[in-house]
Amino acid sequence: MKLTSTLLLGLGLLLMAPLAARAQTFEVPTNVEYKTEADYKPLEPQVIAAVNWLETVPGNAEAVKRQQTNQFLLMWIQGAPNVSVGLQQYVTELCKSNPTLLGLFLGGWARYSLQHPEDKTQLAPNLAAVQTMLNAYQKGGWEKDKNLDNLLALQNKGQLEAWVAKQIKRS
Repeated sequence: MKLTSTLLLGLGLLLMAPLAARAQTFEVPTNVEYKTEADYKPLEPQVIAAVNWLETVPGNAEAVKRQQTNQFLLMWIQGAPNVSVGLQQYVTELCKSNPTLLGLFLGGWARYSLQHPEDKTQLAPNLAAVQTMLNAYQKGGWEKDKNLDNLLALQNKGQLEAWVAKQIKRS
């Protein structure tokens, strides 16, 4: 029985290793040029991978790569013809203590938009973006923030969506 448990644990770890490695091995695209709208589409998988990487790596790890990744995302989001990120007042309040989390909000919104192109609502991408920020915040390496801690509590109670909806209505 003990041998079976050990084998199952080992097999589980082996199966999970590629997922962890994939998040850690993201390479920032280089020499990217945005001359036409068609230049954005081929980079969509890298945009999603960039957000996934930012979301899984602690905030104080790999500072240079984090900055390069945020720059790549920002440049892509600014010109992408099929992604339009809405930035409400509540987002700037949430990012006050940790301004770098703004890149995660923008990236979370862009990732959601790419994965759900049919959704033209404001609530779902806002919620996805906030959840991306919270996921990254929970990984550590960020300055402690009472507002984000409160949002984590709301998320645990199943009330985050209602909170985001309320913030959108205020805008």
